[in-house]
Amino acid sequence: MHRTCSLAPLIILAVTLACAGLDCPRLDAADGPPTTIPAEKNPERHQEFLAVAKAGGVDLLFLGDSITDGWRGSGLAVWNSAFAPLKAANFGISGDGTQHVIWRLRHGELDGIQPKLVVLMIGTNNAGGPAADIALGIKAILADIREFSPKSRVLLLGIFPRSERPDALRAKVADVNKLIEPFDDGRKVFYLDIGAKFLTADQTLTKDIMPDGLHPNAAGYQIWADAILPTVKHLMLDDPTLLAPTFRAPSSSPRVAKLQASIATGKVGAGVKALEKLAEDKDGATARSASAALATVAAWKDGLDTEIGSLRAEGDVFAAAELAGGMVTSYTGSESVAKGYHDLLLEMKKDPAFAAGSEYDKLEAMPAEARKDPRFAKLVDAFVKKYPTTVYAGRAKGLVRR
Repeated sequence: MHRTCSLAPLIILAVTLACAGLDCPRLDAADGPPTTIPAEKNPERHQEFLAVAKAGGVDLLFLGDSITDGWRGSGLAVWNSAFAPLKAANFGISGDGTQHVIWRLRHGELDGIQPKLVVLMIGTNNAGGPAADIALGIKAILADIREFSPKSRVLLLGIFPRSERPDALRAKVADVNKLIEPFDDGRKVFYLDIGAKFLTADQTLTKDIMPDGLHPNAAGYQIWADAILPTVKHLMLDDPTLLAPTFRAPSSSPRVAKLQASIATGKVGAGVKALEKLAEDKDGATARSASAALATVAAWKDGLDTEIGSLRAEGDVFAAAELAGGMVTSYTGSESVAKGYHDLLLEMKKDPAFAAGSEYDKLEAMPAEARKDPRFAKLVDAFVKKYPTTVYAGRAKGLVRR
């Protein structure tokens, strides 16, 4: 049973946290791969999770299969130390595949909560099928999280390596991870692959970490927590405008690594200026490392510039403006670049589509349970009549849940 809610306060308090630029259409087609078709499993556990969601107060949610479920067992002591203080909940169920998580999300597990961050790691139980199908299942989960909890960010983890030595299953996992890495949009979905931290130099997955070649023991859960905790805390920050590139690994140069860390917190402009100086450093290794970091930032900036242009061309001016505003913040310390984005932002705010997008954003931020209320459908109807020719009209119709 879903809780009732008053629409008026939700409309008033809705904040601008839509997943700008992330095109994750919901996959409902009955003829899609099995990984995308909802399948019920473990109804008793599902009811337990519904009770947790109904109680509320969840800022951090782990979602997945037995590896996530294991935070209740071998990983419990680490969980209590690292994640429980962050108001965390664990919605992992042993044996789940993507199709089971999709079913659970579409049957209320996010009703009543909008976590600041969802940590998602799923797919190893689908490894008998094609990598592309597994990736589609994960994409469907991301779309559902966006629909049911639009305020949430997602830390999408690469599927952990499995088997003591490299084999076909481990290769399949690697293939899936390559396919899901591009789901990282740098704003709502963030991809992180920590698999290498479980392996020795010769790629062995030792029994000291995963005794059965799949599930971590206490030492494995400690590795997991240590690898993601700084990122988790960072992504749980409340500033939705934070835009920053990510680096594959810290530089071997301590000075460059320090700047990478600063840039990753959103201090891009000041960090770039400092990197430019280091790129001229007399120490060749430092200069090369700084140049590589600058190349990463430049590629990230080019990608966002392209996306801003694409969003404007599609008519999604509000999302484009949100990105431009985020870049103004990120490039504080680099006045000329920040001014360029500021001028672009002011230009887009004059576009009538910006006002439509702002109103749509408030509708999209409504909780899934509220969208079942007939009054929400009336709000959508009024919105469509007001902005019939905008890209947001069609999107608004899709928000109504029957």
